[in-house]
Parts: sequence; C-alpha cells; structure tokens
Amino acid sequence: MTNNHDGGASGSPDGAGPALTGISIAVVAVSTTRSGTAGSARTRPPWVAMEDYAALIRERTPMRPLCLPVTTSEPHILTERGPVILTELDVLTAAVAAATITTLRRRSVPPRAGRVVITGASWAPLLAPVLIASGVGDLSSWHERDAEAFPLRRLMEHNDVLVDLAGCAPDGAAPGRTVVVPADGFVYGALVLPGLLAALCGHQVRTVTVEVVAACVRALALITPADRMLPSVDDRLLVSAVARHVSRALGRPVPYRDPHR
Repeated sequence: MTNNHDGGASGSPDGAGPALTGISIAVVAVSTTRSGTAGSARTRPPWVAMEDYAALIRERTPMRPLCLPVTTSEPHILTERGPVILTELDVLTAAVAAATITTLRRRSVPPRAGRVVITGASWAPLLAPVLIASGVGDLSSWHERDAEAFPLRRLMEHNDVLVDLAGCAPDGAAPGRTVVVPADGFVYGALVLPGLLAALCGHQVRTVTVEVVAACVRALALITPADRMLPSVDDRLLVSAVARHVSRALGRPVPYRDPHR
C-alpha cells in the first residue's frame, strides 16, 4: 500500500469524515510458493481477500485502491519497495492485542496486573511488544515442546488470558479467556485497516511501529462494549477512533473532523 502527495484534497463535502490529501493505494495479494503459516488456516483465498479489502477501503474512506495480484516466492521484495507497507499481520496483531486487553477487562484485571500466555509467538513478532506497550504487565511464551513439563491447562490456572496463535490449546485450557486468530483474517483486519490508512497516508510514514499498532489497540479497546471482545465492524466510531489515536501517536494532525463542532 503506497501513499503519494499530489497537492489535491479529498474528503466529505460537508466537512465531516476524513480530511485526506491526494492518496494512491494498492491492495496487493501475494501467493507464495512457501506460505506455511502458524495459527488458524486461511478460509478466504488471497485474491478474494484483496478484493474485499479494496472494497472496504472504498466504502469507509475517500481513498480509491488499486488491486494488484502477485505471485512470488519472495514476498519480502514487495515490502522493500513501497513508501509504507501494511500487512494483514499488522492489522491482525492490533485486533488480537485489543481482544486480549478487553478479555482482561471483562475479568476485572487491570492490564498492569494481567498475566498473558502466548502460544506460537513467533508467528506475530510485534504482538508481545505491542501488548507491553499497551500496559500488559506479565507475558509468557509457551511452545508445544513445553507440554510435558508445563501443561497448558495447569499453566493457565495461574494466568489470566491465553492468546493461542498456534491453535494448539486443548479444549478447556482457558474457557472464556482464550483469544485466537480467526480462520478468516479479514474479520479482524477490517476493524483496523481503514482508520489506520486514514492516519498514515499522506504523512510520509514509512514504517508501522509498535507505537502505531498500540494506538490501534487503544482505539479498539476504548470503543468495545463491555460484553464484547471487539467492536462491531459497523460501529460508526470505529474508523475515526483508530485514525485519531494513530494520528496522536504520530504527532500528526488528526485526519477526522467532527461535523457536530
């Protein structure tokens, strides 16, 4: 996904919604020859996800994305070429971290007192730093090779939330307090992407940092109802909340105007 200045302004004619300068966005689907992925198996093919993310961006922002299907054995080459690259893993990391925070909250555990166990942590390298930046006080990583010495069920007797990225947790290991990556990553990615793009594009931001992802986490957690793990994708506050928190983390002008002020 790229951003380019052309000096033009785009935004809602009534002054509400995103106030964004000329933007070019590419939604790239990459089919790789080696795509072993930890966590839940993908149920939405890459080409379909590409079209769906593009439609989401068109619907929720003034940006008009271009779809670029690519087949390559070296997807990292693509990430080295763009001014700013957002991967699905970036937005999934934000949603999973937010779900962890809200799960702690539903258990009346402040993040600083929270004890979180992560399986398959290497699948999402930013998750642990983002959780720490979000205030989580105690993180542990668990691998299947630990099962004999430290059974997961027993470990969860002394911890608050299980983030099962590897999808290896036995049934009942942490009932009601397990966070997983959905088989359809779009479900979580759609919560983050429009607002994150609205904040990043047009500001010459080149990297997605821990602070940026943590800002997404704060936004999601703040607007999530008390009885839910994450907000609805149709929540009218969603895009603006994410955009505002990310913009503040960047020290940039907030790209949303409140039509009621």
